Amino acid sequence: MLRSNTLWLYFTMLLLPASSFALSDDHNQPIKIKADSVSINEKTGISIYTGNVIFTQGSLKLAGEKVIIHQSNNTVDKILVEGKPATFQQQQDNSPHLIHASAGKMRYVTSEERVFLNNNARVSQGENLLKGDKIEYNTRNSTVTAQKSSNNTNRVHVVIEPQQDNAKKSTTEPEQ
Repeated sequence: MLRSNTLWLYFTMLLLPASSFALSDDHNQPIKIKADSVSINEKTGISIYTGNVIFTQGSLKLAGEKVIIHQSNNTVDKILVEGKPATFQQQQDNSPHLIHASAGKMRYVTSEERVFLNNNARVSQGENLLKGDKIEYNTRNSTVTAQKSSNNTNRVHVVIEPQQDNAKKSTTEPEQ
């Protein structure tokens, strides 16, 4: 039971919403996007960026071959990222390790506070890792689900590295 609670706590902390554990100032930073081309429809609020797209906001970085941003009232409602793979990285205030994620497709729905990673999904921080064909994270409820592929060959894979105990470290260091 303790191992199960440790696993749940780890994934809850690893995947907490970007606004909670991203660098405090990320949401105040300007959004910068580089792409080979862009199509913006102000009536629908949809912007489509294609060709080696790099989206940054503070320490947040999204990259893929195609990024589609849905906006209404000057607020981003949804971001879709496609690539081989689509990638995500972000620094947290509470960790020296970046969070890295990759998948064939990523979708973040801000109104539902949910992130969907599909097609060979992977999330890591330091040496800790979660892999599955699909990973869904509900930031509102702090729940994570991962699923194997439909062909039953690629099961969910989890690696949790033990935390280094400062007391152990100090007892193994040579005296001076």
